[in-house]
Amino acid sequence: MKSALCEQELDEPLADELTEQALQWLVDLHAGEGQSASWDDYLRWCATSPVHQQAAQTAERLWERLGSTLERPKSRRMPLLGLVLAIGLAGGSYWQAQNHGWMADERTAVGERRSVQLADGSRVELAPRTRVDIELSGTQRLVRLYAGEVFVQVAADPQRPFEIEAGNGRIRALGTAFDVRNSGNSVHLVVTEHAVRVTHGQSAQVAEVEEGQGLQYGAQWLSRPQVVDVNAATAWRRDRLVFNERPLGEVVDELRRYHSGVIWLRDDELGSLPVTGIVGTGDVMAQLQLLQQSLPLRVRQLPWLTVIERDPDRTK
Repeated sequence: MKSALCEQELDEPLADELTEQALQWLVDLHAGEGQSASWDDYLRWCATSPVHQQAAQTAERLWERLGSTLERPKSRRMPLLGLVLAIGLAGGSYWQAQNHGWMADERTAVGERRSVQLADGSRVELAPRTRVDIELSGTQRLVRLYAGEVFVQVAADPQRPFEIEAGNGRIRALGTAFDVRNSGNSVHLVVTEHAVRVTHGQSAQVAEVEEGQGLQYGAQWLSRPQVVDVNAATAWRRDRLVFNERPLGEVVDELRRYHSGVIWLRDDELGSLPVTGIVGTGDVMAQLQLLQQSLPLRVRQLPWLTVIERDPDRTK
């Protein structure tokens, strides 16, 4: 019988996603932002599991093929395998796998959407790069959203509340349909039918969000409900992304869910440029080329890495 970690190693979509994460680490560390502490964090990430270690080795080989030199600080040259053994891989890797949903009940790959019909009649639609655990018992119905986005249509059951656990909060359906996105640093909620109740763990605040409203929360904060464009917020269900004066950095974050490889926005100032329009999710590179025509930027595509940088021949 194979262990959970052995099964994890054989999961190709997971390995690809972790390779992209490792390459993103290298991009960030070589963009002038990587201090020694950041390298420490990277090495700890590498040591999370054997799959993380393999992904890091693959990413480092890809980085060197691009003609770039790994600029790891001399004091941080401990071999990855040695670091893995030093921290006690088995227990730590299993905890990390559980905590981050790497062995989640349902996972979607890049560009993949999936609809899951639950035994109680509820339906959960998963956006690309989404990981969830689903628990149905005699007393509750719970979806743990580790990463990504879901649209939920809840079947009525007064005896068993339906809740989504995402980040530092719980979202309870009050007979409803709603959309939840967990981006890591924050959670975004949009209600399309009836209402939901949000309980924020850190602040112990409670907010009720009505149909046509949305809110956001992070580790230590909870926004007030406000009116949102529901059709725009749920356009991903129709293979579209709708932006209205959204910063380019946020647009790129959304497009990453539909693209295999790393999209690197080199210039932080470029990330603040406003973007308005409807973007198709079927061909991310084509959409980036369209952005290149309307904004002062240029797009360079390399193996596993797409670089978006300022075009020196154009001004805003």
